[in-house]
Amino acid sequence: MIEFRTVIEKINPEFQILLNSKILTLGSCFSDVLGNYLAENKIECLANPFGNVYNLSSISSLLEELLEPSDNNEDTIVENDGVFFHYNYHSEIRDFTKVGLIEKIKALNQSTGSFLKSADYLIITLGTSWVYEQKQTQKIVSNCHKQKASLFNKKLLGEQEQLDIFENIYTKLRIFNPELKIIFTVSPVRHIKDTLQLNSVSKSILRTLCNTITNRYSDTYYFPSYEIVMDDLRDYRFFKSDLIHPNEQAEKYILDIFSETYFDDNLKIFINYWKKIKSGLEHRPFNPNSENHQKFLQNLLTKIQTFENQIDISKEKEAIQNQIS
Repeated sequence: MIEFRTVIEKINPEFQILLNSKILTLGSCFSDVLGNYLAENKIECLANPFGNVYNLSSISSLLEELLEPSDNNEDTIVENDGVFFHYNYHSEIRDFTKVGLIEKIKALNQSTGSFLKSADYLIITLGTSWVYEQKQTQKIVSNCHKQKASLFNKKLLGEQEQLDIFENIYTKLRIFNPELKIIFTVSPVRHIKDTLQLNSVSKSILRTLCNTITNRYSDTYYFPSYEIVMDDLRDYRFFKSDLIHPNEQAEKYILDIFSETYFDDNLKIFINYWKKIKSGLEHRPFNPNSENHQKFLQNLLTKIQTFENQIDISKEKEAIQNQIS
């Protein structure tokens, strides 16, 4: 039989994610995709709380603030059209006053730091090795916030440079949460503004970096989302219309492999059952007050209440109770 594609090899997991696992995701857009998937399936997950962050240096800086909080320097805050932003944070984290922005960042860091302290897994998705360095401070920024290009230098971080960055934060993470496992993945999204050639250079550095880290540290792991898209799927029908971002079909394929690889059997059984619950919650009847639909709601409520001591069902429970006459 002729094979028409190269399927990703089966991954032998060194750990298993459970229903009561606690997970923080950071990084580029796959961290949102994976984090939201975990949360939707009732795994306690804080999905990309700082918004999309594409490079390891910026991710490390954010983690540093969680572990060793510092005052936000004046030169890291910028104003644009009456709105204040921070160079280390995504543009969705903003305020109309400088004081308001600092307080918002402090609260975000405190809640994320508290979550990380007891998390089982930290999943980091790396997007690029290209970074922008603020000329005035010589600090790498996470977001330029539409400031003049002349204020920044663009540079490529090499593998050793990024390895040094990781090793610095890794040591601190081990002290902060000794039980934490770190899962790396490389985003398959191509940064074509760097040109395809230089995007390849950037991704190759990230891939060799992940290989070096996971070979050096026994509590770090690599999930091949990059290879799944670029080598297994390898077809534009698995991309959105921009031909850069994987589409929903590709995302589902990646998530299925992630689930099959890392979820324990009980979690897999639960997710299959929860899919039926979610389908019931999304059901829209012609007559919400009909006897049949009211019985359906009562049965659905009984089903989800069996998980009351395992997961947070407060939202689902309230949604059903609001529909019961």
